[in-house]
Amino acid sequence: MSFLITLRFATENEKEAFMELGVPKVRGHLVELPAPEGEEASAAVPRLGITVTSASAARDLCHQLVAFQAHKKGGLVEVVWTGADGSEQVGQVDPASAKEAEILAVRLAAAVKASQS
Repeated sequence: MSFLITLRFATENEKEAFMELGVPKVRGHLVELPAPEGEEASAAVPRLGITVTSASAARDLCHQLVAFQAHKKGGLVEVVWTGADGSEQVGQVDPASAKEAEILAVRLAAAVKASQS
């Protein structure tokens, strides 16, 4: 079963750079995201959808984001997924805080594992 993770980038350039440099290393697949509605439509945040099939692939995605940001000196990336209760969960990957990124990786891996059971 595939688990959808949405990445929200600060700029379109960061999104394009991650697609070029980071996505080939991710154990997942790019997916087409539906057009945003309501508030998100007016904000026009650059988004990227990736599906993963395992908890380890979700952790690897977080690690790839940290490595990408450290290399490119990028800004924050929001990671969005649907929790077990159906609510939207949001975490941020910040290259300046490896501990926060590791906590996010654990949260995301747990959500993937919960969705598979």
